[in-house]
Amino acid sequence: MFGPRAYIDLNAAVDNWRMLQRRAGRAMAAAVVKADAYGLGAAKVGQALARAGCKRFYVAWPREGVELRRAIELRCEIAVFHGPTAEALDDFRAHRLEPVLNTLDQIDLWTGKASPGAAAIHVDTGMNRLGLPEAQWAEAARKLPKPARLISHLACADEPGHPKNRKQLEAFDRAKALWPGAPRSLSATGGVYLGADFAMEEVRPGIGLYGGGPDPATGDKPKTVVTLKSPILQIRDVKRAETVGYGATWTADADRTLATVGLGYADGFLRAASNKGMGVVSGQKRPIVGRVSMDLIVVDVTGLKVSPGDEIEFLGPNMPLAEVADSMGTIDYELLTRLGSRVERLWSGGE
Repeated sequence: MFGPRAYIDLNAAVDNWRMLQRRAGRAMAAAVVKADAYGLGAAKVGQALARAGCKRFYVAWPREGVELRRAIELRCEIAVFHGPTAEALDDFRAHRLEPVLNTLDQIDLWTGKASPGAAAIHVDTGMNRLGLPEAQWAEAARKLPKPARLISHLACADEPGHPKNRKQLEAFDRAKALWPGAPRSLSATGGVYLGADFAMEEVRPGIGLYGGGPDPATGDKPKTVVTLKSPILQIRDVKRAETVGYGATWTADADRTLATVGLGYADGFLRAASNKGMGVVSGQKRPIVGRVSMDLIVVDVTGLKVSPGDEIEFLGPNMPLAEVADSMGTIDYELLTRLGSRVERLWSGGE
């Protein structure tokens, strides 16, 4: 019997990229495929998007860029958010990777002897994570007056009315004056939905490509890309007052039929779903009962005709990412990136 499977619809990912490209207007839609395309396979996703016309990709680490370059054509640009280190310079040269420079030291490293090529500059406009603080912008502009991109990142783009969005836009406009003519990139998925002011020359959708992120106020929403299913291993009947799982945290309120399923927190299905999460079986949403353990969960299937080997859906068209993440007290980003190596990825489409 097979184990848990993630069915990944590459055509849906391509459709999502095209939808986000349409929303971005004249701006170019790049694709963020860091963390192995949020757990869905950067090589497969990258190849599908490149065939569809995506010309620029973002990863977090140089090693991710090297792996992606082996999968996609040289004509596509690959930018590395975390920037260069001295020991990684050869990888940047050999695989034509473009660093995002976040500090003055990184600028010095990149523009020093035998500079490997174009680079983006990341200015911090209020996120206070990576990026050059405003007090260093003028010096950075003297060191690198013509970057390939000028980049920043919105902190509250998933809240369209949040005042910080406009404040960051105003700060980014101040940075633009120091790097006139540099293509600007401020928005990820949430920022795409904020409109033309935030699109500029490039947008960088990530979670929206994979079917998640905030819902736009109007227009099409991202399509479902990943469906997570796992097989029933055993069916059992329990009597009223019997308990289930570690800690005996669930007690049957009546005679029940339960399905033990081969999925657990070792597969990235969070323990926080214990006694809260749901699965879809025979077209019905049914509750997870008892604790999610390392390899197993239990679902109440009372009244349904099910057998060992039948699959239960835990993510997918009937179990939206946001709904499942909310039941676990987390976000869709974490849910996808936690999918473990034991979950078999099965890709379709993307040709």
